[in-house]
Amino acid sequence: MPGFIDRRRASRLMEHEGLAALVLCQPETISWASGAFPGVASNWRRAGAAVLIVPADENAPLTAIVGDLQAASFAAASGLEDVRSHRIWVETDRFPLSPDKPKRTPRPAQYLLADSLGLLREALHEKGLAGRIGLDMGFVPAADFAAFQALPVQWIDATRIVERLRAIKQPAEIDRLRRAALHARAGLISLMEQIAPGMTAAEMTRIWASAAQDDATRQGLPPPDSCWAYIAVGGDGFAPGGPLAQGDIIKMDVGCVIAGYSSDGARTAVLGTPAPQAQAIHDALHRSFDAGLALLEPGRSLHDIYRTVATTMWDQGFDTYGRGHFGHGVGASIWSEEWPFIADDSEAILEPNMVMAFETPWYIDGLGGFIIEDQLLITDNGAEVMAPMSRDLRRL
Repeated sequence: MPGFIDRRRASRLMEHEGLAALVLCQPETISWASGAFPGVASNWRRAGAAVLIVPADENAPLTAIVGDLQAASFAAASGLEDVRSHRIWVETDRFPLSPDKPKRTPRPAQYLLADSLGLLREALHEKGLAGRIGLDMGFVPAADFAAFQALPVQWIDATRIVERLRAIKQPAEIDRLRRAALHARAGLISLMEQIAPGMTAAEMTRIWASAAQDDATRQGLPPPDSCWAYIAVGGDGFAPGGPLAQGDIIKMDVGCVIAGYSSDGARTAVLGTPAPQAQAIHDALHRSFDAGLALLEPGRSLHDIYRTVATTMWDQGFDTYGRGHFGHGVGASIWSEEWPFIADDSEAILEPNMVMAFETPWYIDGLGGFIIEDQLLITDNGAEVMAPMSRDLRRL
């Protein structure tokens, strides 16, 4: 199947927790696992619009439950033989019109959770999946969970299991993230060549996004699905700001999205000569970044990396600096940040083929926004910066 779920790893994780299966409800997780779009009903982001059953037995087939509009296309894209469908609001037919369709029976305004959960109950029973079943409760709304509880299984929160599975990237996922990071870098390089006094953050965003898209076109590649940017100019540090004046700090945190996979990287520049305090802060962040970067390798605790970066800042005299995390996983999500986080309370360990965004940001009202951020692939021996460029405070 074309999805990215590692069935053997999933089986080991489920066995450790005593689970008979995973039931996935989050739309992007279903797409990741199956390689297929779970249907327009999933756009409401309510549980049960689409469901994917992953048995603990790695050789057992997956079962999908999706809206009837896209059941056939889901089966074709995923390669799954067992795709069951429930009625959603969209009315379709073939010509000549089907005489055996329900008569004078309106479809639901969206979809009926009871219908999809009825199919889930049947599928679990048919496949002998009972007892402890993992559910991605980090997604399932409280308003929907009561309906799940009516099923004759013991639901176990499998949010962390799903996060651990998604954190290890397959080669095609790594390729998407690498391409996205390289397009974003090309956009940053072009932007810094064009920045001029009087520009606003909005103008800079348009220049960057256009250059990132053009980079793909020059290579004969499909353009990114979308481009996002948090560009801040001047003393606020986080808000857009502008117009740009001499001495202003420019924070550029950007990403491109390819097939749902978002890159994340950032740099800081200044128009002309920075204030001494600004240069000192960026230098401290740079030294802290280097201290943490040296530790990004398989087997390393994210807690240890966090403490190293934070302590390096504190030892330079910035002991009020309390940034909550210094990076995160990247992948196919609705945002650029996903588990695991380089945080003080993290219990995660780096593993090969994780893709991480590592960063040292600080937003200082009255001085500006500062950030150094690279996207890295964790390899067998260390970490590869996927779109390298100078980390110095760039003087424009």
